Amino acid sequence: MIKKIYLSILLGLIVSLFTGCESDQYHIPYVRVDLHLNIISELGNPALSSTTLIDGGVNGLIVYREDYDLFHVYDRTCTRYPDHNEMVLPDEEFEGVFTCPECKSRYMLLLGGDPIEGPATFGLHEYYSVVEGDLLHVYN
Repeated sequence: MIKKIYLSILLGLIVSLFTGCESDQYHIPYVRVDLHLNIISELGNPALSSTTLIDGGVNGLIVYREDYDLFHVYDRTCTRYPDHNEMVLPDEEFEGVFTCPECKSRYMLLLGGDPIEGPATFGLHEYYSVVEGDLLHVYN
């Protein structure tokens, strides 16, 4: 009897591993990022709660300044359809909101880049960032 229970549990685990829904999986193509950006000259010493768009990552990067020494850097690739090669665009009405032109998912940077509308279920990919003097080091 115990063998049947263990066998049914093992079979259930194996079946659940192979029946996941692929469209709900998070996958952003890996691109090496290792940037040293001067906060004043290259980023323009952005105000608090503002964004700066720069080259890098898969489809470009969003640099969001939360506080004087706290930045968040997100990839502009939509997490719903990362392979369609479309970048999220700044919302015309709301600062800190970005929209995918393909699936219409909307992401709010104030909430860690999480989706607030649309079919996307994962937030924008965030790269590591640290302030080193006048430089912002962005890396993965």
